[in-house]
Amino acid sequence: MKLTISLQETEYVKDVLRAALPDVKSSHRVEAMARGLGWRTNASMRADLVGDSIEVNADEDTFLAYLREHSFDAPRGCLTRALAKAGIRRAMDMEPTLTHFGLGVFRDRKQTREEREAKFAENRAALLDDHVAEEFVRAADFLCRFGRRKTINTRRGSYGLKHDAEKFTGGYVANGTMIAAALALGFTIKPTDWDSPNAYFNISSRVRTAEAG
Repeated sequence: MKLTISLQETEYVKDVLRAALPDVKSSHRVEAMARGLGWRTNASMRADLVGDSIEVNADEDTFLAYLREHSFDAPRGCLTRALAKAGIRRAMDMEPTLTHFGLGVFRDRKQTREEREAKFAENRAALLDDHVAEEFVRAADFLCRFGRRKTINTRRGSYGLKHDAEKFTGGYVANGTMIAAALALGFTIKPTDWDSPNAYFNISSRVRTAEAG
């Protein structure tokens, strides 16, 4: 999975790895992370990211190999999930109404204001669950096949795209996760309607030429 990250986002990746691998020495975690993201050292990664954002690809083999060299082990996919969670966090910062459901939550007129607010908070927090990181990877892998255009594409909404991603990857993708992946990958989003949980993106209607060929 490819994703553009900043220095700030590497700190969140570190936090996720710390929680996932508490028995791994801190210095080994960050050095393994840097190597897994394409750098020789953590210091070189930090230097390159000062004032800049760079596209990276999670290399699980390199990440795990470094840990094994220092007598530690980790489950495969650990780095990719941490990178995905960083992408989700970026999307949440960009769009305050984003939840696992989409833009906002299902509107039930029978609910009180307090019940709606509690449901929103619960659904927004759900974006950071481990299984949603897996959804994010599927959505990002699907969206990376398409370029960005200057205008919003109103022929392809997030709900339809999430079904396309499910067919492409063979796994579930929530509507909100699809929107999160689009934001993290640099797409512009626009609600399909003023009260809709779905969004349009400035996504090309065609697969990138290199892949299509």
